[in-house]
Amino acid sequence: MTSAPEDPRVEERSIGRLFGVTDGVFAIAMTLLVIDVRVPDFADDATTRTVARALYEQMPSYLSFLISFYVIANYWRRHHREMRAVAVATPAMIRRTFVLLLAVTAMPFAASLLARHGDAAGVAATVYAAVNIVAIVALLAIRAEAMRDTRSAGSLRRRSTELLLDLVAYLVAVPVAFLLPRHGIETLFIALGVSGVVHRVITHRLGGRTSPT
Repeated sequence: MTSAPEDPRVEERSIGRLFGVTDGVFAIAMTLLVIDVRVPDFADDATTRTVARALYEQMPSYLSFLISFYVIANYWRRHHREMRAVAVATPAMIRRTFVLLLAVTAMPFAASLLARHGDAAGVAATVYAAVNIVAIVALLAIRAEAMRDTRSAGSLRRRSTELLLDLVAYLVAVPVAFLLPRHGIETLFIALGVSGVVHRVITHRLGGRTSPT
């Protein structure tokens, strides 16, 4: 006895297909980050000091790569965490996920701009922050859609603190980057570090009631 063909509308809204697209985009974006991390050119008779100095001059690229890889990995983790309670990819969920993917695909460009010009102008830090703000707003919108499932609403609300703190960190980093134009990367690094510490303090004060990351 043959089974009835699956409704194509169900297949179109399969959460597995949405995961497949997001995982592929995240993987490609994370890989593209390393393109700007280049090995400096050395003369055949380069001394240890010369090599060390050349590597040090590439430090903005290394920092930008590390920060951006961490940020994208966190977005991937957060997106999958929000989707645990979602059974069907609604049109609204798909639209909001693609806004997130738009920001993720722009991250290598923003990281490259920050690596090359982050110490020279606050504009590079602003572009980087803007891309991340779009990603965070998209994740908050995805969370709002996921909260339609009342069984997970409480847990999702408690976890919103982490994203909101990161949002504030990027918003604060922009004017600071203009005040300290030669320290754009350091400004973002410190802002995100403070955001993480504050989130851990809040989680501890709440007695671990926020869901584990």
